[in-house]
Amino acid sequence: MRIFVIMKHTLLILLMAVMGAAAGCSKQDPSTAFYTRLHSANKLVFASMSISKMATIDDLDFEDAKGIRQKTDALLSSLKIGKRKAAYSYDTYLRAYIDLSELTPDDVKIDDAAKTVTVTLPAVKTEFAGRDLGLREDHYRVTGLRSDINAQERAQIKERMNTHLKAEVEGDDTFRAVLTEQARNKARSYFENLLSDSGYVPVIKFRG
Repeated sequence: MRIFVIMKHTLLILLMAVMGAAAGCSKQDPSTAFYTRLHSANKLVFASMSISKMATIDDLDFEDAKGIRQKTDALLSSLKIGKRKAAYSYDTYLRAYIDLSELTPDDVKIDDAAKTVTVTLPAVKTEFAGRDLGLREDHYRVTGLRSDINAQERAQIKERMNTHLKAEVEGDDTFRAVLTEQARNKARSYFENLLSDSGYVPVIKFRG
């Protein structure tokens, strides 16, 4: 089995229909009003990435076989008439979000003299957000007297692909770094636009 990782694309997801300008809140000082509105939004997802995992099933070459069992299977396969090869893929999803429930009152500072509001947002976090239920069959060729690739083989290869993908993402910061940077840029732009109507100049920062 050969496994490959392909980063396919990034999607902007804005789940932010819950907030409005805070300046209109009466009987609250502006910093408290800003904090209350932002804190109530909880978890906001700003970016999502799909990662495609691909694997192939084909005959094991005798030279690549390890151990008596594999060498025996490879030898028997070489004696059978026909070819047996297939390629499968599926998508796993990774997303980046900000948990505004972690925001504290000290994270919102207003400078009335300079007419600025400085918001220090919680750090962007990432998480796996599910995967495709089924495999895509990208290639399938079984000829001669070779046996078909069965459901058990497909299930096994998918689990191996999933394990390999998670290990790849955990061991390489590239995927998360790209997604985190996109989410940070989108969040900064969003909150700057959101707070710009309040009468203050927004300054958006992030923890860490």
